[in-house]
Amino acid sequence: MTSSYVIGVVKAGAYGHGSVHVSRQLKATGVERLAVATIDEAIHLRSHGITGPIHVLGNTEAHVIDSCLQYNLLPTVCSRDVVREIASSLEGTDEKRNVTHGTQKTPPFGAVNIKIDTGMSRNGCQPNELRQIIQSCEDSNVPIDAIFTHFADSADDAEFTRQQLDVFLETVEPFRNKNISLHVANSGAILNGIGTDLDFVRPGIVIYGLPPGDVADFKDRGFQPAASIKAVPSLVKRLPEGRKVGYGCTHTTRDEEWMATFPLGYADGYSRLLSNKGFIVREKTGEKCPIVGRVSMDAVTVRLPCCPEDAETYTMMTADFDPDTSATGIASKVGTISYEVVTRLSTRYPRVYIEGQTLSIVSGLAGDVY
Repeated sequence: MTSSYVIGVVKAGAYGHGSVHVSRQLKATGVERLAVATIDEAIHLRSHGITGPIHVLGNTEAHVIDSCLQYNLLPTVCSRDVVREIASSLEGTDEKRNVTHGTQKTPPFGAVNIKIDTGMSRNGCQPNELRQIIQSCEDSNVPIDAIFTHFADSADDAEFTRQQLDVFLETVEPFRNKNISLHVANSGAILNGIGTDLDFVRPGIVIYGLPPGDVADFKDRGFQPAASIKAVPSLVKRLPEGRKVGYGCTHTTRDEEWMATFPLGYADGYSRLLSNKGFIVREKTGEKCPIVGRVSMDAVTVRLPCCPEDAETYTMMTADFDPDTSATGIASKVGTISYEVVTRLSTRYPRVYIEGQTLSIVSGLAGDVY
């Protein structure tokens, strides 16, 4: 089996974890290539000093091509029209192109990745269009770095995924002698060993310790989520019996209750659907404390078992697979997937990164988390 290089997927702010810091960590561990969804995400990484190949996985539109060249990015093309636009923008840059030689670590200047739709029916050219697109690239001297596809259900449907892989391999077979790299394997495919013997693999959600599919199977493989949310109450009060709590008065105290207000809400990506059904963890004791009343834009109210000590810390999202308090547990409660739970985490949260005994705090509002 050949050894594949890694393309680390850091789109959507590295799935909510902070794209700049995660990109630096991936580069430090030897990951040469990164991938994002949009041109703005790629420019953001460049503006924070991230070097090396950056794939832009979304469809390339004409108005971003000059920026792709300016920031030396790897755009995705799915049509001959886009190839012609890139060729037009490349005119006058021959000197730079002649001295830049492509390798798996460093593709040539102006290179593109061609995406094939093998069954997801979203982005990508149809298989019968590939030959024409490659011919357009060759005729207009647009370098091709790689050809790729994306799997629709690689975590849970191995049969359909292998069908997609077969379509891909059959489509690219006539071009295997052109020194063009191939990549197909996303997180689910990597875990299931499908398409992992090509030139690159593209791990995404698994980088962050979260499952692309079944939680139990994933947990048994030894993964652990990277992110948790910690908070200290901004106010604690003792409410009498019969008091209404929150918008819509959806909770009424049954007797005297200790109520803590935490300064985060649905504007921070903490789902409103957790109203009166979610839990947080009191770190001192490990007790689960229920969210009562509605999660509002900037505040969450939680019933505590007793008066807490000053500056007690609580965990709003745990870095595990707890059915109530983890990203996967929250996702199950609100009827979504853990991808959405973490990618919705607002830039209002400061990110605290732990490396050994070192803590580094990054302010999202300062633009470092994007």
